[in-house]
Amino acid sequence: MKKFILFILLSSSFASAHGMSELGPHKGYIQMPGSFHTEVVQNTDGSFKIYLIDIEFKNPMTKNSGVKAKLKSKRTTELKCSAVNDYFNCTGIAKLVNKGELTIVATRDGIKGNEAIYQLPMKLQK
Repeated sequence: MKKFILFILLSSSFASAHGMSELGPHKGYIQMPGSFHTEVVQNTDGSFKIYLIDIEFKNPMTKNSGVKAKLKSKRTTELKCSAVNDYFNCTGIAKLVNKGELTIVATRDGIKGNEAIYQLPMKLQK
């Protein structure tokens, strides 16, 4: 059990680097908040598409899953996230925000992940 917990902690600590050096399968930015990845695509209208994908960057799902997101810029705004096909569409901002942070807490197929924080503007890490 201790080895399993250590594995999860180490996986989480490498999460910000894992996948952040290249775009994900939907041309979004990747983080690994647990045993799955979140992929975020920022739309020009200020909304976000959030995909919950597996460890191999495949199989996005919304079934038995959920996303809570908030955007902190000049003020903090809770976003309304709803499932659309194989991603969550999160809205609540009427324009593109290029400064601040997007915080996501997601559950994929009944498994809750840790908080994932995306700095805006999103960019790839080298």
